[in-house]
Amino acid sequence: MMSHHTATEINSSARRQKSSPLAWLNLILMLIIVLACNYIAYHEYGRKDLTEEERYTISERTMNVLRSQRIQTRETPIRIIFAFKKSTPNYARMRSLLEEYVRHGHGKIELECFDPIRQPNRAREISQIYGVDFKQDLCVIDARKDPTLSLKTFEEERSDRKHVRIRPGTSFVKYETLPDESRRAVALMMDEVVCSAITEAVEGDMRHMYVVEGKGGVSRDDQSLLENIGRIVSSLNIQLSWTNLTGMEILPANAEGLIIVSPQVDFTDEELRAVREFWEREQGRRCIFVALDPTNTKLPRLYRFLREQGVRPNADRVLLRDRRRAYYDITAVFPKGLDCTRKFWNSTTHLEGQSMSFTLEHGDENEATIRRLTTYPVLMSTEEYYGETRSMLEPRFDPREDIPGPLCLGSATTKGSPRSANDMSTLLVLGNTDILLRNNARTEQQDYLHTLWAWMSNRPEYGGKSANQDLTMKIDLNRHSRSALETLTLLVMPLLALFIALMIWQTRRH
Repeated sequence: MMSHHTATEINSSARRQKSSPLAWLNLILMLIIVLACNYIAYHEYGRKDLTEEERYTISERTMNVLRSQRIQTRETPIRIIFAFKKSTPNYARMRSLLEEYVRHGHGKIELECFDPIRQPNRAREISQIYGVDFKQDLCVIDARKDPTLSLKTFEEERSDRKHVRIRPGTSFVKYETLPDESRRAVALMMDEVVCSAITEAVEGDMRHMYVVEGKGGVSRDDQSLLENIGRIVSSLNIQLSWTNLTGMEILPANAEGLIIVSPQVDFTDEELRAVREFWEREQGRRCIFVALDPTNTKLPRLYRFLREQGVRPNADRVLLRDRRRAYYDITAVFPKGLDCTRKFWNSTTHLEGQSMSFTLEHGDENEATIRRLTTYPVLMSTEEYYGETRSMLEPRFDPREDIPGPLCLGSATTKGSPRSANDMSTLLVLGNTDILLRNNARTEQQDYLHTLWAWMSNRPEYGGKSANQDLTMKIDLNRHSRSALETLTLLVMPLLALFIALMIWQTRRH
């Protein structure tokens, strides 16, 4: 049995432990740590998207736009009014994306979200300012110096309506038509639409590029090869117009670019003089985009113009070695070269359709130096491919006639000093036209083309990779994978089921 003296000693020891100065010191330090963490968290806000596909994160391209000088040097912030009903599908995701705009805008983006059904007074105020009604969801991007001015401002002679963009909610979602003619939402296009609207509102007036017509390949009635280009240039606040070079000595003064896609008829000397005049202009930024059809190589005058810029079309077919039949699908690489494409260097992609290769060389290096011409590869094949120069014979690699890989499938040329980016000509040449079809181009190819177009239009900071926009699971298969999958589902699986059924029937029979 414990004695009274022992119990007293134990109680005294316990009291000394409770009142130990070390315990108080630990408590004070813990309090300081908690206060410091709260202080740091308040001033250094962080946010992490834990979804597997980063569905609540804006794209690298959008971040580049928000950090650009055009946005960060503004005196007044850009105002975004998100007038959506809270019952709208994907409302939380869309609002979260817009909050990312505010966070990465560093004070240059203001966001207002309200429900026009639950807040009719605010909807009436917005309607009086912008002259809109709320029969549907709307998003307003206002880049004016004073976004509080009412509709009367638009009636003045110097209207600043060009600095306001209004996008309906239906433009934020991409739909596909199902076999039963119903529609299904497949992608949320909010990041792309809002970023494009911000660019348009900040710059106001649109820039102009001209598409050459009358040469086949593209026309006003067939614009399938312009779908991808049109989407890209519209996001860069560029307007496409049509032009026929016949009888034209010079291109319009407002032309910043010339687009030649899949020409089937060669240019005349008169037409090429207009192209050269545009290319040789000393003042302003100019760009020329050329996409050649590998099936048509009878364009001697156009090829001569390209050779003068250091790009020689080989008029071949890029094929895979050691195959008994033509195999056009190519494993391509985004090579090192242009600094604006650094994010894509050495990454690979799968290129469908026929391709033509180029040789990058200058006939006279001294002349190229005087003209300040610099050429870069922008798309390369791997070593497994070669350039077949005999179009009518059975594909077979012949080192005496054919061109061994790796091959250049696309090139970029600059004329002028890189230090004077506002007075420089840029030329982009592709030997594949299928990449321009929106349904054929893969995501990385679209991002790469967007980055190249941003560079050509003197907006290199507007390049980069896009965000994940899919609302459904998407499996990207090439043509041969789709064929194998169809064979598996339509032939192999039914035969396998029939075989199992016959086995079961045979077992029960005996």
